[in-house]
Amino acid sequence: MAKRTVTVNGSGRASVSPDVVRLDLRVGHDADDVAAALAGATEGVTKVGAVVRDHGVADADIRTLDAGVNQRWDNTGVAVGFTAQQRLAVTVHHLQLVGEILAAAAGAVGNALLVDSVRLDVSDRSDGLRRARDSAFADARDKAQQYAALSGAELGAVLGVAEAGAVPLQGRGMRQMAMAADSAGGMPVEGGDLDLGANVTVTWQLL
Repeated sequence: MAKRTVTVNGSGRASVSPDVVRLDLRVGHDADDVAAALAGATEGVTKVGAVVRDHGVADADIRTLDAGVNQRWDNTGVAVGFTAQQRLAVTVHHLQLVGEILAAAAGAVGNALLVDSVRLDVSDRSDGLRRARDSAFADARDKAQQYAALSGAELGAVLGVAEAGAVPLQGRGMRQMAMAADSAGGMPVEGGDLDLGANVTVTWQLL
């Protein structure tokens, strides 16, 4: 006779305090030919990199994400030149500097700067994910115990565990970005709380 089992999904979350901001910055340049477009984008991204370093960001926290060149067309379908773009990923460890960095970068290259994302994160997620997994397993066990009781049985040994995913979630109390109009035109970033989530599927034997 086959063993009776119960399989349930559990979910859990744990709050952590963000300690870094991850910036995705892009610099573009239009020109008549590919070489000039690339040179202009390179010059612009070099200026942005210098600004970022001037604000204390280490080389290890700056990396090129991608670069590319696209042909430009007018509204009649006639080729009018090329646009080159380069993207930088920047990790800022001091939240209060984000607004200054963005303002300085915009001052260095003007409208050539595009900010694709400003994202709060934690440099080390291990403790938060461990607590989220503990919560997810406890949630699964509670459900399994209820189903076992409804079946007139008791929980036995765990027969299988599969993590369905551990992901960052935006907590209800999280204030990701506080947009404020001040004299400097900066973008203050407030930490708030960040939730890390975990999901697990667990199978128990029923006794």
